[in-house]
Amino acid sequence: MSTIRIRSAAAFWLAVPAGTWMLAAVVVPTLLILWVSFWGGRAFSASSPLTFDNYIRFFSNASYLRLVGSTFLQAATLMAICGTLGYCIAYFLVCKVTNGRWRTALFLAFIIPFWTSTLIRAIAWVPFLGVNGVINQALMGMGLTSRPIEVFLYSMTGVTMAQVSLYTMLAAGPVVYMLASIPPALREAAMTLKAPPVTVFRRIVFPLTLPGVVIGQVLVFLNVMADFATVATIGGNKYALLGNLVLNFYEGSQLRFAAVAAVLLMGCMLAGVVLALRVVDIRKLGAR
Repeated sequence: MSTIRIRSAAAFWLAVPAGTWMLAAVVVPTLLILWVSFWGGRAFSASSPLTFDNYIRFFSNASYLRLVGSTFLQAATLMAICGTLGYCIAYFLVCKVTNGRWRTALFLAFIIPFWTSTLIRAIAWVPFLGVNGVINQALMGMGLTSRPIEVFLYSMTGVTMAQVSLYTMLAAGPVVYMLASIPPALREAAMTLKAPPVTVFRRIVFPLTLPGVVIGQVLVFLNVMADFATVATIGGNKYALLGNLVLNFYEGSQLRFAAVAAVLLMGCMLAGVVLALRVVDIRKLGAR
């Protein structure tokens, strides 16, 4: 246990490098984006008057509001799918694979693809989802369809499939940690008392893994909300989420609206994290 008191001078000086970095890399750029979002007038300079006109024009556009709703719907869909798949994967690795070497090998097999960038993994899905891709060839080979299905590539179905593959392990990782920390004696005691497996899972396993589930959901939510590369790669130019809107405004030199969309995106992500923290206190995870 550390002997440094929290409010001592040593603790303060140890926090200075990290605090300086956070101030320069996070706080100042965020405040700058917030400032630009309020710029008015025709000139784009620091002397521009501050106004709410940019926000009023943004929220007066029904297309932008529909895009915000689509972004939340996509995030909720991915949280449900990735949360379910991730929990199943974590439960299988921790509770069903008893051999430690096999468990390590399978866990590495799941996480090794994450050593590459998100953009490369998104591009790797294109040969699978195309008209002559692997999925269509497999479906025709099994006789499930007589001709290629065009719904996979350049569609939200393809985007969802790619994002599920990208973010499922983000939901599974924290659950693996929480499941591994549950003493086997707890489940054995419940089974000794004739508790059915469903009751053991509902009353013991799931409540103890809830902090891991919430952390995984937060990770999936933040990544989906900020994801523009997968949507642009798999969805082409036919679909967009809030992150793509920020990029489109930036490429069109509409920096004020890019800042408005970025502030809205950050606000939505912050609200999601705050809501998750109200569901369960994940700070207890570090106290274990």
